[in-house]
Amino acid sequence: MRGTLLLLAAPGDGGAAAVAAALSDRDGHAGVLTLTPADLARARWSHRVNGRGEASTRIALPTGQVLDDRTIGAVLHRLPGLPFQVGAAGPRAKDAFYTRSERQALVASWLLSVAPRVIGLVSAYGTAYGTVSPTTALVHAEQCGLPVARRGGATRGGLVGPAVPGERHVPRLAWPGGPGSPVPVDVLSEAPAAHLDTLLVAGDRVIGPRADALSERCLRLADALGTRHFELRFASRATGAVVTDVRLWPRLEDPPHVEATASLLMDVAAQHTRRPE
Repeated sequence: MRGTLLLLAAPGDGGAAAVAAALSDRDGHAGVLTLTPADLARARWSHRVNGRGEASTRIALPTGQVLDDRTIGAVLHRLPGLPFQVGAAGPRAKDAFYTRSERQALVASWLLSVAPRVIGLVSAYGTAYGTVSPTTALVHAEQCGLPVARRGGATRGGLVGPAVPGERHVPRLAWPGGPGSPVPVDVLSEAPAAHLDTLLVAGDRVIGPRADALSERCLRLADALGTRHFELRFASRATGAVVTDVRLWPRLEDPPHVEATASLLMDVAAQHTRRPE
């Protein structure tokens, strides 16, 4: 047995459900378990850190099932964050916010302690995106040599240069000073782009129609982002196909992407067996 395969996902996450279904047909693990943010918030936790900075965690779920570090084979991390307490208002809202923050920190510490077994971005925030915004992810993609659709803004139009084919610059204020005037400007797409295809990075594999040409750059991007599980969405522009979105929370809509994710979970579980007592 290679331990339980955990899928941490929001309710209605179709990608996580597809991976769970793919894993259910495979042998060699102790089971597949999907946990929602509400499940984690309702669980009873024991999280200890010893003098060497090593953490150990025991999670008693509302169903009565108990998880600990020795029984977890691999984790697919797609958490958007833990929920606030229902009905908290007025003076209680501050307490609810504090409680949620503490629980979120607990989840983050747990994921960091089992980071080699986690597929997805692991950070002190405990969410699937961490501190990486969509714009930051695109900046990393461009720095790794991928063709990226420009998106962003500047404090004045003169800082972003002339618009390239497929984009427009929109001043945030009506100002008669011309394109170089000190008015904040947004760089936006000229029109909604037609979706072409999607690449998935899953461990050391890149799956999709552009994999042969872009694999090396995608793996460099994986190192820059700190995760080897994400999607690149491509669209058509006048200058050719460009990356319009980097998804650290892959939708997993294509069967090959689902199978690659399931295989990655199995591989990670095989590499990280039970720790010695």
